[in-house]
Amino acid sequence: MSVRQSREEQAAALAAILREVRVAEHWQPCDPSGCIDTAVRRWTTSDRRIKPARRTPESRLRDLLRGLREARGADLAYEEPGWLEHVAERFGAALLAADQANDAAAER
Repeated sequence: MSVRQSREEQAAALAAILREVRVAEHWQPCDPSGCIDTAVRRWTTSDRRIKPARRTPESRLRDLLRGLREARGADLAYEEPGWLEHVAERFGAALLAADQANDAAAER
């Protein structure tokens, strides 16, 4: 991802990355692609919800999980236990790697 990308381009690039994320093949109670838009939106706007002194990768992952849970709404009761945590962990790892690559490119 380029430093000078627009928000739409950045969101599209992050969504493309998340489409390639491998989740547990042996355990897939629902399609994780339904969470991609929520995950990208939540990830790119996390700075507004997390105080500057508390912006750590762990806090961003917790915020991502909270957003995925909120997006499920009333259907959360029917969700397989642990599934959203698994998806948030996999998506978060990919998004953190993309952020680190973007930061490394910006330093050059």
